[in-house]
Amino acid sequence: MKDENKTESEGEGRPRIAGAGGMSLPNHTTRRYTGIVLERMKHLPPGGKMGDLPEHLQHESFVRMGDKKTGGPNMRLIRLERDKPSLTVTAYIFNKFVHPTENRYITPREAAVLQDFPLDYAFMGTLGQVQKQIGNAVPVGLARALAQQVKKYLQRQGVSGSARIASYFSGAGGLDLGFEQASGEGVNFETCFSTDIEPWVEATIQENRKSWNFHRADITKLSPETVRMIMHGAPDVIIGGPPCQPFSVAGKQKATQDPLGILYRDYIRHVQNLQPKIVLMENVYGLAQVKSANMIEEIYKSFQAIGYQVMHQELMAADYGVPQKRRRLFFVAARDLEGFEYPAPTHSATENPIGLPLYQGAGAALCALPAPTHRNYRMTSEWKAQLGITSTKGAKHG
Repeated sequence: MKDENKTESEGEGRPRIAGAGGMSLPNHTTRRYTGIVLERMKHLPPGGKMGDLPEHLQHESFVRMGDKKTGGPNMRLIRLERDKPSLTVTAYIFNKFVHPTENRYITPREAAVLQDFPLDYAFMGTLGQVQKQIGNAVPVGLARALAQQVKKYLQRQGVSGSARIASYFSGAGGLDLGFEQASGEGVNFETCFSTDIEPWVEATIQENRKSWNFHRADITKLSPETVRMIMHGAPDVIIGGPPCQPFSVAGKQKATQDPLGILYRDYIRHVQNLQPKIVLMENVYGLAQVKSANMIEEIYKSFQAIGYQVMHQELMAADYGVPQKRRRLFFVAARDLEGFEYPAPTHSATENPIGLPLYQGAGAALCALPAPTHRNYRMTSEWKAQLGITSTKGAKHG
C-alpha cells in the first residue's frame, strides 16, 4: 500500500536526464508488474486495447455475455503508439495507459510529458494527489498557443513590458507556464498572484514557482482586495479554469446542480472588481453539451452584465504540438475584443496542402526519457479489483 504521508518528490534515486547536466527527473517511478496484469501487457500491440487481447486475458467486465453479447469496456486499457498522440490524460489513466515499448503503465512524469510540462517541474503530494494535478492540468503547449494570441491582442492595445497575471484555480500551473513561455517580443507575462483551495497545489507551486505568490483560499471567500494587496495593484490579465467536473461527461454533467458548477460566478465577480484588460477562462468541451442548463449562454450573460465582450472556441491540444488528443473550451473576454483571434493549428493529423507538421506522437515523446526507478507497492483490494486479480497470488507487485 502506498505511503499516504510520503510525497512523490521525496522518492530517493530519481533517474537523471542524459545530457541535461545531471538534472534529476521527479515523479518518474514505477512498480514491477506480475501475473495477469503483466500477461495483458505482453499481449498488447501498439494501439491495442482490452478487446484486442485473447479472451482469457480480458477483464471480466469487458467480456460480452449472452446472445446479445452485452457487456462493456469498464476497464479500459491501451498501449500508446510511437507516432500518434495519446487519448486525454486524466487522473484515472495510470492503470490504463501502457508504455509504448515497455510492459508497464506510464509514470506520473510520463503523463506530465503528455501534458507538455517541463521535465524538471516537480509535482508534490501523495501519489493520488500528484496524479490528480497532472490529469486536471491544461496542457502547457495549448496554453502557450493561446497566450501568444493574448500577447498580440495586448500589443494592439499598446501594452508593452510586464503584463501582470492573476491566476485562479491554478492547479499545477499549466496555464501559467504557457503564458510564461509565451513571453517575449516586448511583452513579458508575469504571474503575480495564484490561488487554489488544495494544499498539495500550494506545495507544488511553492516548490516550482515561489514568484507566483500563491495564496491558498476558497474563492467564494476570497476578496478581490486581497488579490489587489498581494499584487500591489490590479492585474492586466486574469486566467483560470473553474472546476470542470460538474460539466464533464465523466462527472455526469450535474452542472449548476453541483456547488462546484457555479464557481465561475465568483471568478467573474473578481473580474468585475479587478477590471483586467483581458480574461481567459478554461473548461471542458462538455460544457457546451450540458442538458440541464445552457451554460454557454449563462457565461455570456454573466460577462456581458459587467461590460465585457466574450467569445469562446473549442481547441484540440494535438493541433498545437502536444502529444495528446485533449479537447478544451476556452472563453476570452475583454471590454473590446476587436482584433483578438484564437490560434490557428500548428500541427495536423494528416498530410496537408499547407505543410503543417504531423501530430506529435506519444511514444516518441516518452521513449526519449530515461528509465524510471522502481518502488515496491503492496496491492490493495481496490487495485486488485481494478486490475482483474481474483486470487491472492501476485498481490504484491514488487
